Amino acid sequence: MPDTYPSMTALQAATVRGLDWDIYTVDNNNDVLISSIHGGGIEIGTSELNILTRELGGYDSFIFEALRTLNNAELHVTSVNYDEPTMVSMVTDAKQHVALHGASGDTAVINVGGLDLALRNTIWSELTARGFNAQIAPSDIIGEQVDNVSNRNKNGGCCQLEISTKQRQDFFVDGDWSRGKRSDRANWTPALYSFAQAIVAGIEKTRNTYPQDRYTSYLMNFNNNLTFGGTDDLAVRTIGSRLVHLRLSLANGVPTVIYRKGSDFVANLESDASGIKVTFKNIPSNTVPFMEFMLVSSEGFKTTGGTYANYQYMRQYNSNFLLIGMKEWSNVNTHISMADIASGVAEIKIHL
Repeated sequence: MPDTYPSMTALQAATVRGLDWDIYTVDNNNDVLISSIHGGGIEIGTSELNILTRELGGYDSFIFEALRTLNNAELHVTSVNYDEPTMVSMVTDAKQHVALHGASGDTAVINVGGLDLALRNTIWSELTARGFNAQIAPSDIIGEQVDNVSNRNKNGGCCQLEISTKQRQDFFVDGDWSRGKRSDRANWTPALYSFAQAIVAGIEKTRNTYPQDRYTSYLMNFNNNLTFGGTDDLAVRTIGSRLVHLRLSLANGVPTVIYRKGSDFVANLESDASGIKVTFKNIPSNTVPFMEFMLVSSEGFKTTGGTYANYQYMRQYNSNFLLIGMKEWSNVNTHISMADIASGVAEIKIHL
């Protein structure tokens, strides 16, 4: 059955937050994300599994919760069209990602997919060890598309779990997953707890490991060197612990800034004659920032003069500030002030 809405942008424009749906997030400054983009009344049980897994592991969490009493299926947007900005921001911050979904089926089964092969193999093993019926997902729900929002994390891959109707009903006493029952933890069965524990065990076993191939359960390729990669991940995690991630929306020169992470490292953000100036605080001296800049719309930043700021780069920087220069093209000398931007949205990440 095709989706009612072609994107989350279209869905959010046509529905009412707090009435039709809501979004719940938890930011524990973790590099693991647990998501349920079809939670609540769409794929019932994925929200509760998300909550429990997040609590057990201390991970970050995103839940899109469908709230209607009827027709929640209309709020389903497939993963390759899932452009909800909070989800996109959170998943691109994450190193590991477990995406929880519901599949049809009156047999208890978990269809395992996603592009993080080490993580999915290990979670598969942990589920099997606890008596769950896990199998490789059919091609239509295996979640291996590169443009699947779930695979847009730092490692370029997730573990996607498509959990059958029967298995999700088994998460609740007497299979009663009505809203009132599933919201009461007294009705959560040992199966739900065991399932969450399997996910956590799989995540923790694959931290700091390297995938080998899709056909085995091997977790690491040492390249004949037992210390291979021994310090690489530690360095990345240290950098990631000082991440500034902001979503910048500009309209007629007026910026609206939403911080996802790292507001404690930003003293000020202002328009400068040469672009966007970010002033830092609470970071060690001699820190060298590293910037990632992603325009959200295909038009990029449109100027008041009708041109576009197509090129962004670190024009000046030190441990106190970063000046993000904007030009039409890399080979021109004229810089564009943030005050001259008529419209545009960008995701900006600064690693300190």
